Amino acid sequence: MDNVEIPIFYDDEPDFMEHDYLQDVEYEYEYEDVERETLFELYQYCLRPTIYDTVLYLLPLFISTIIFRLCAYSQHISHKTFHILSILIGICNIYRYVAECLYTLLILCTISYVTLHIPKRYCKYVGIFLPSLFVITYCFIYNLLFNEFSMPSIIWHKVRGVVMTVAMKTISVGIDKFDTNDLPNFYAYMGYMFCSVTCLFGPWISFKDYISIRYVTNQDKWWILYIIQYALLSFLFLSISNCWAQWIINDTSWKWLLAYKDALSFRMSHYFISYIASSLLLLGGFPYALSTIVKPLQIELPHSLVHVVICWNVPMHFWLKTYIFRPSIKYLGKFGAVTMTYLTSALLHGLNFQLAAVLLSLGFYTYIEFQLRSLLANIFDACIASKKCIKAKCTHTYNTHNSWWVFLTNLMFSGLSIFHLAYLGLMFDTSELQETGYSYIHTIEKWSQLGFASHWVVFATYCIYFLMR
Repeated sequence: MDNVEIPIFYDDEPDFMEHDYLQDVEYEYEYEDVERETLFELYQYCLRPTIYDTVLYLLPLFISTIIFRLCAYSQHISHKTFHILSILIGICNIYRYVAECLYTLLILCTISYVTLHIPKRYCKYVGIFLPSLFVITYCFIYNLLFNEFSMPSIIWHKVRGVVMTVAMKTISVGIDKFDTNDLPNFYAYMGYMFCSVTCLFGPWISFKDYISIRYVTNQDKWWILYIIQYALLSFLFLSISNCWAQWIINDTSWKWLLAYKDALSFRMSHYFISYIASSLLLLGGFPYALSTIVKPLQIELPHSLVHVVICWNVPMHFWLKTYIFRPSIKYLGKFGAVTMTYLTSALLHGLNFQLAAVLLSLGFYTYIEFQLRSLLANIFDACIASKKCIKAKCTHTYNTHNSWWVFLTNLMFSGLSIFHLAYLGLMFDTSELQETGYSYIHTIEKWSQLGFASHWVVFATYCIYFLMR
């Protein structure tokens, strides 16, 4: 069953946006007048302070990554010493940037490692998830019920992305060990969990990839140029998110333009984090093949929402497909596996209503789109399915190269995807709730301002599919 290509209808929702990466820096670009600011004012009051302060903020992280690379490639450092240094560097980074979750991570890693030693007959497959489930649920409940006395919302919103990355690592190691019975030693395990390259901004990498950095030097000779390219692109996306989007689309614009602006700013900030993470991966010595985290062009100009789901966070998509969807489908069936995947994703993101609403909505959207476009592709023998055919292997009679109506149909679905992304991303605005997490009231109010238009369009799409099938 694992060899069958089955579309996965879920979203990996903002994996790296859980980091309040500029928590100590406020970049409010207020529009007091209707008149638009000049380019010089934009540079002086937004672009320059944003780039300058962000570089200063990230500089220690890049320096620690260089130290990690030197340790990894040094032949004079034993494997055990390397893992210990990886732990220490990672803990130092966590203490500097997100000290609030250090003890939480230590508890999670310790419990999960103890769980690995429990015999299979006592710890079934679901037992692998229990440490992560316990820690995340504990933090969520205390944040919800004892906000003033335990972990304030602003702190939980800041650290839950770091906890999510470590939780993904613990689960992947547990499942791999469950299937192969290959137990890593304590130093290698903790070095992987606290790896300074991925502990803050991600992405998830496998334990095998972490170990192989000591044995295989497989970086491209142009790795420095790739790092510079990723870094420049990341700051370009940051400038669009913080400055250019607000400058081009002012606060007096049409409500749908404002919705697109908020969604665009959110996506650009996600690209910024993702490309910073890619830069750190290459700088830390990992191969270029692991550096593809997000594909902005395929998100901004999507062929379908299914492609958006895949391209939003490639490593997490692979993790969910490998460790959640495929194992679940054997026991729960397709619908149950999809449901389990969504529940897992919502859990990893901190049991937030707003994220769960987006996940479930986007899952329903992609399912309807996939079914309708597959039906239309079969009826008209045309290349208009959600999954784009490889040009050399397309078996459809009609495609974008020989039929103008196929091109227009795909273009229409692309426009519809952009419409849905603007609607779903509307609540990820730059209001004060951004620091504490968005509540269900905020989500409903934002969608109600647009008349729940996107949900009504999807409902109409489903009715068309239901009548045609």
